[in-house]
Amino acid sequence: MAWIKEEDMKNIRQGADIVDIISKYISVEKKGKNYVAQCPFHDDHDPSMSISEEKQIFKCFVCGTGGNVFSFVQKIENISFPEAVYKVAQWINYPLQVDTIQIKEKKDPFEKERNILNEYTKYLQYELNSEDGEFALSALKKRKFDEAVIEKFQIGYAPQGKKNDYFFQAKGYEETALENAGVMHDGRAVFFDRIMIPIHDPNGAVVGYTARRVGDNDQIPKYINTASTPLYEKGKLIFNYHRAKESARKKGRVILCEGAMDVLGLEKADIHEGIACLGTACTQEQLRLIGRLKVPVHVWYDNDRAGKKAAYTFGKMAMEAQIPFSIVENSKTKDPDEVFCEFGAGEVQHIAEHTISFIEFLFRYLPDQYNLENYEEKKAFALEMNSVISKMSDSFEKPGYLSRLKQLTGFDFSLTSDTQGQKEKRIEKRRPLYIPAPQNGRKKAEFYILNSILSSKQYSLRFKEEIGFFKDETYRLLSLYIYDHYRTEDKLDANDLFASIEEEEVRNLLASLLTYEENEVNEEVFEDSLWKIKECTINEQIEKINGQIQRIHDPLQKVALAKTKALLIEERNKIRNRKEG
Repeated sequence: MAWIKEEDMKNIRQGADIVDIISKYISVEKKGKNYVAQCPFHDDHDPSMSISEEKQIFKCFVCGTGGNVFSFVQKIENISFPEAVYKVAQWINYPLQVDTIQIKEKKDPFEKERNILNEYTKYLQYELNSEDGEFALSALKKRKFDEAVIEKFQIGYAPQGKKNDYFFQAKGYEETALENAGVMHDGRAVFFDRIMIPIHDPNGAVVGYTARRVGDNDQIPKYINTASTPLYEKGKLIFNYHRAKESARKKGRVILCEGAMDVLGLEKADIHEGIACLGTACTQEQLRLIGRLKVPVHVWYDNDRAGKKAAYTFGKMAMEAQIPFSIVENSKTKDPDEVFCEFGAGEVQHIAEHTISFIEFLFRYLPDQYNLENYEEKKAFALEMNSVISKMSDSFEKPGYLSRLKQLTGFDFSLTSDTQGQKEKRIEKRRPLYIPAPQNGRKKAEFYILNSILSSKQYSLRFKEEIGFFKDETYRLLSLYIYDHYRTEDKLDANDLFASIEEEEVRNLLASLLTYEENEVNEEVFEDSLWKIKECTINEQIEKINGQIQRIHDPLQKVALAKTKALLIEERNKIRNRKEG
């Protein structure tokens, strides 16, 4: 029988992002704080599946299917639970021991390409420290690269001539695999006489390179990157993401740059949370990866026209995605590597700390994009500025920006802003619950009780003592799983609970509870729900007695049943009087 250590399952869950995994199978789209998708488990034409990145669960509100990352893979692949765990472990490069797991493994179709890239990266590192790599290594040292940074980022050197080709031949790699890996084209190596900086996927696997020329020959491009391959999709990759995410969460920020050398400039200045989108344009996929870090973004793009435009574009995307960010105020007008080489680490750190708001950036950037002497262009500028100001959550600063916009353009948006804000509040109040609780009495109360015991061991103990069971079988099964977890733990981890549940309908119920938006637990709701269940239980007993009285003919038995019924009615009245009081 397959057995996986609890610690392994927990580590794999924590290392795997459910949005990433589901995105491997279906298209997902951000909507508010969650993601939505067309459910693959029924004939779905409108997005009815919600994916919570925060809670790491999914739930379809049409067919009811829900669960965590393992249950999604298990269901969509139609494989066993251990196989699903193993598959997720492979995706995040987690070394799961599978000696006791009977895995019907689907071979990685690009295993050869991955091996090529890993071996080639080691070869490039070797060449950097060889006689052929002396000039490249000297160039790096002139840019103040130390051995620690070179080693950490696996920086290497692709030698001149046919040495790369000889390496590939000696290894016996197939030409098709070399081309799929992006290191060979038309029978010869793609990179030569270049400093090689590996690019990794979000899980840390090498998928390509950015390659910088060694000398100052302007006849050849300064940088070339791996062409698009099955493993290297530029729009889905962020340079240094796999290394930076831990530091970003510790520091409470991530610094977004344009290119790999910018990130390396930050690294040399002892700033480890730098990332780059490998170009000025940030895609939705890259934005989603950045959003996963859940820290403010400091945007440090070049101060040229392209860099400012890119900062503007990123800002609009980040606002839409509700990602907090600000723009680095760089008076030196140089990229991080240039600042480090000319002014040292202290100046890089100083600049990285000083940022301005996006609206302040727009007041500086946008006027140059419009002719404010022309009425129509001035109006367009004012409307664009107001569209950003109106989305501000800080009501204290908003009037000041509107006043500033009025002084600059003559357009007064203060009244329309207030009206729009009131309208949005009214709309928000009318918004229906995303997942309604059951509507009838007992089941609704049991739903709230389950929600309560999920959040607190104390509520669990009180329910067991006062009532002890759920009438609904699925609710009862879920409660048994919860009780079992509370035997050894004071707090309940929802994903640990998911992993222990075998029944699909119970997993679906748990997903419903976890994605129920109005799930705030409080003492009053819990108490009311307890009394409601007690009242419903008494009503059911009274109904049962009424049926017995009608069926039996023995007068003495009827009298006994009537007395029992009277006691139950008295008890029910006490409950009702308590609730009314």
